Amino acid sequence: MKRIGIDAGGTFTDAVLWDDERGIISATKVSSRGDDPAGAVVAAARRVVELAPGIDHDDVEELVHGTTIGTNLALERNGSRIAMLATEGFRDVLEIARLTRPASALYDLLDPGPRPLVARRDRFEIPGRIDGDGSVVRELDDEAVRAAARTIRARGITSVAVAFLYAHVDARHERRAAEILRDEVPELSVSLSSDVLPQVREFERTATTVLNAYLKPVCAPYLESLTARIAEWNPDVRTWIMQSNGGVTSPANAAQTPVNLLLSGPSGGVVAGRLVSRQTGIADTITVDMGGTSFDVCLIADAQVPLTTSSRAMDLPVQVPTVDIETIGTGGGSIAHVDAGGQFLVGPQSAGARPGPAAYGRGGTEPTVTDANVVLGILEDGVRLGDDVVVDRASALAACTRLGERLGLDPIATALGIRRISNAAMAGAVRAASVGRGHDPRSFALTAFGGAGPMHAADIALELSIPTVIVPPSAGVLSAVGLVVSDVVHNHAASFMARMDTSIEPSLTASLTALADQATAHLDAEGVDAADQTILYGLDLHYAGQNTSITVTVDRVDVPGWTVRAIEGFHRLHEQLNGFRVDGENVDVAVARVTGVGAVTGGGESEPAPAEEREAIPSGERVLHLSSTERSVVPLFHRDDLLPGHFFHGAAVVVSDNTTVVVPPASRTTVDAHGNLLLHLKGRA
Repeated sequence: MKRIGIDAGGTFTDAVLWDDERGIISATKVSSRGDDPAGAVVAAARRVVELAPGIDHDDVEELVHGTTIGTNLALERNGSRIAMLATEGFRDVLEIARLTRPASALYDLLDPGPRPLVARRDRFEIPGRIDGDGSVVRELDDEAVRAAARTIRARGITSVAVAFLYAHVDARHERRAAEILRDEVPELSVSLSSDVLPQVREFERTATTVLNAYLKPVCAPYLESLTARIAEWNPDVRTWIMQSNGGVTSPANAAQTPVNLLLSGPSGGVVAGRLVSRQTGIADTITVDMGGTSFDVCLIADAQVPLTTSSRAMDLPVQVPTVDIETIGTGGGSIAHVDAGGQFLVGPQSAGARPGPAAYGRGGTEPTVTDANVVLGILEDGVRLGDDVVVDRASALAACTRLGERLGLDPIATALGIRRISNAAMAGAVRAASVGRGHDPRSFALTAFGGAGPMHAADIALELSIPTVIVPPSAGVLSAVGLVVSDVVHNHAASFMARMDTSIEPSLTASLTALADQATAHLDAEGVDAADQTILYGLDLHYAGQNTSITVTVDRVDVPGWTVRAIEGFHRLHEQLNGFRVDGENVDVAVARVTGVGAVTGGGESEPAPAEEREAIPSGERVLHLSSTERSVVPLFHRDDLLPGHFFHGAAVVVSDNTTVVVPPASRTTVDAHGNLLLHLKGRA
């Protein structure tokens, strides 16, 4: 089967054409279009097929898309006006929240706190009450819902969140409210908390539902338009959308719960990182994805993609399962500047795709990380990036010169400063993703990808004493590779609050089985064959009295005594994450979870024969300015010339169509059977 994976980034939209037996057939980058992201996706699909000899667009059966449209909307906070229906007396839950302050405003007594996504005048209190056991204390006031609907229509609001008290226990009032809203305002988009996040914790459930309602008016039309435009290009291709959980779903499902798309793009890179981990046999690796606007880090232990239900967006908790990614605003397009206090900073502002870095020749004048790499000789003058960008060193040099004048530095020293500041920030992000989660980065490898990642990976690894850097083939478009090797994934959850012991096994097993039936039905609807379906179980557990839970994987729920093994698994995981365990302490369950996985890809994991080792011959030299006082002449290798079994020693630059690798001195670089570059740093082999 042939698939196209398309990852839309802030600067470039990457595409790969993949065959389950042959792997990558072709790859390309086209410039992203902020005003027409769907157009960039279709352009990338056309281009990647044009680059594949003997293949026509009719040969492509599936297209998988990783989108940043939800991410950008959350970052820019420029979505539509929305409304919210809440149980009478509870419309201010968004502002009351958890009564905590962000670290940046911890001692600011005048800080007003985050601005709610729903203005107070657009939050409607609805009489009616369901109790914690699901019993109806007071019937829903239908007329109050109708009155709210009429006001919502009069104000021109197109999306509403409905979050009633205890809707995760019994959703009848929310569903009745949705019926009335759609009857009064048929075009209204409605998000129910019992659909988006049917779990305990009122504020988190409300916040996640509100965020879903905020994203829906933009994401749903985009996905509808994208699907139509892809169908115009190839009416027979099936389109999938990457979710934040590392799995794909149909555009129709994605449009209903766009809150699951906040990390759609970066998740593809992590899935590809898992594939590379399995190829190299290095089970513990930290993936670093540096594109044009951001730097994304994920720690993969035992070749497993980590998930979290404690992420945040727009100062709101997002409790849907999400790949555990640490993100900072450092990318190739990050702008270097001097603040009002005279401090030399890089980012988080980005030049984006247009005008882009000064070196792109599109009118950008402020120096970026990319410009620094051009000035230092890492990126070559005149080289083509993507479909329509030609690197202009003179423009990059002029930008660094202007900033250097403010700092009293020459352009080379300025470029080195930009690179060192960005490297320090990225090393801090890797430290947060590893040490901050209870892992020693020195026992991991660093897998680098993205257009800019391999240029900085070795410096980051040396800063953190990481012994090995892995640079996969087509590293510059690896997130798109992750898209085509992703499975269909659907998460289902239900609150189940009880003391964890063998006495609750029958009822807990019944709850998990019901969720498994939902997951199976969802996979069936997606067209996944029963033989390709896998059901995974999990529980959110905590010690009695704790406020936060840890998700523990459960192997089987059809064997008596399985809860005992789950409790022991919780103790071990709690010790790993928090440094202690309390054997004998009561353990409570809060949420039952089921994940339905549909294997629909070949995965490209066939093992090639090992190759005989031989030293690689460089194709030329590259002059680098890696210090302010002297320049270095290092060997230059073309990635296509480096075959399995090749090796070389010492500093070098490796160039390809989609990225550049900077190899430091005192290192040994090898090429494995899958074509992955392995940089063994400080002479380690």
